[in-house]
Amino acid sequence: MNCCNKIIMIWASAIIAVSLFWGTTIYNNGIQGKIKLKNVAIQTLKEVGELAVNKEFEKLGLSYSRWRAKAKHIKRLAITENGKFEILVDSLKETQGLYSLEAIGYKADVLNCYGKFPLKDILFNWKKRMTGNYGEVKHALSLEITPLGTTHLQKYSCGDTTIFSVQNKLASYYLDEMYTMTLNVFLQSTFWDCINWTAPLLLFLSLLLFFMVLGLIMWVINKIRKDTKTVEVLPPTTYKFGNYTFDTIQHRLSYKEEELSCTPQAARLLLAFAGAPDYLLTNDKIAMACGWSLDDDGINERRRKAINLLRKLFEADDSVTIIALSSKKAYQIVIYNK
Repeated sequence: MNCCNKIIMIWASAIIAVSLFWGTTIYNNGIQGKIKLKNVAIQTLKEVGELAVNKEFEKLGLSYSRWRAKAKHIKRLAITENGKFEILVDSLKETQGLYSLEAIGYKADVLNCYGKFPLKDILFNWKKRMTGNYGEVKHALSLEITPLGTTHLQKYSCGDTTIFSVQNKLASYYLDEMYTMTLNVFLQSTFWDCINWTAPLLLFLSLLLFFMVLGLIMWVINKIRKDTKTVEVLPPTTYKFGNYTFDTIQHRLSYKEEELSCTPQAARLLLAFAGAPDYLLTNDKIAMACGWSLDDDGINERRRKAINLLRKLFEADDSVTIIALSSKKAYQIVIYNK
């Protein structure tokens, strides 16, 4: 493995390590964000719920008074068209109120009697405040009412009812002091909605990973550019054989910066090889290139000597060689890529 490959391997390994750490950080951030989203949603709903109930109750313009005992009472009394009802105050249900049932719950009951409970207003203001912080999170509310003295369940809903499911249920709250009104709250958000991309550690890792990937890409591109052999523009009388350059005008063969002696016959033969497809010349074409008659005595020996002379010229670099092709009665200059 050469130095460049080692650098790429080390760089890629570092990117993988940072990517794993980045992914773990995103996951943990998303989990924490989901918990935070739930807490914020609940607190926001409680605030807008209490505000909406108070605001709608004031619109009724009713004169009312509340008698408050000095001691905390344990029972509540309600008189409806279905009769007189008395319930025990349930401390657990009190904690499950959307707001203080003792202070606000009776207002919700009155609004319900007038058919004015602001369910849609609560959803609208809740969604408005949540959307400003978390984007397009889906919200829905379901109100269930079981009037005292009856078993008939009344249901009302608003929002995106497609998210009504157990996994999207945020919580359930009591709305009135007699525990007849229950508000089911639903919230749906994607994992990505819960991620805080401005968290210092996540922001740092994101930038680090970005610049590491960008740096690797730029380094590879630059390396490819350097490694790409520039196509050398040669004059028509100049040919290349691997690292050899042959000048047909001056009959000069050079290897890198070293000049080699080249006879006129060798020059004519090199020119013929350079112009032949795949650097291949038949025995007859070699004779014609050297100016020999095909009927000359000893032509085969002369051909072997001429080829051997060329082979000696290419001895400086074993990547260039001349091979004999007996089946084709030809010779070929072969250039191996190192």
